[in-house]
Amino acid sequence: MVTPPAQVSATVSVETKDALDRFADEHGLKKNYVVEQALLYFMEARRTLPDEAFTPTRIVLGNEAFDGIVARLEAAAAPTPVHVEEENDKNP
Repeated sequence: MVTPPAQVSATVSVETKDALDRFADEHGLKKNYVVEQALLYFMEARRTLPDEAFTPTRIVLGNEAFDGIVARLEAAAAPTPVHVEEENDKNP
């Protein structure tokens, strides 16, 4: 006996819905298939992998923390000895 399908309702961001639409269209898949497979993969991963294996898909920062990260990214870091050696090897 085949179990009838059940409907799931979830609210997602507009960006996520657009990404789902594009992905399903690009791969010729039905959205319900993509969602079901994603849920199954996610639940299996959560069951079998340690929490440390998961990183958040979004990180929310306050203005001060964000500004600090931007400043670090914009600051030119001094090359490490390994980098200097690699550059010297490229340009003898």
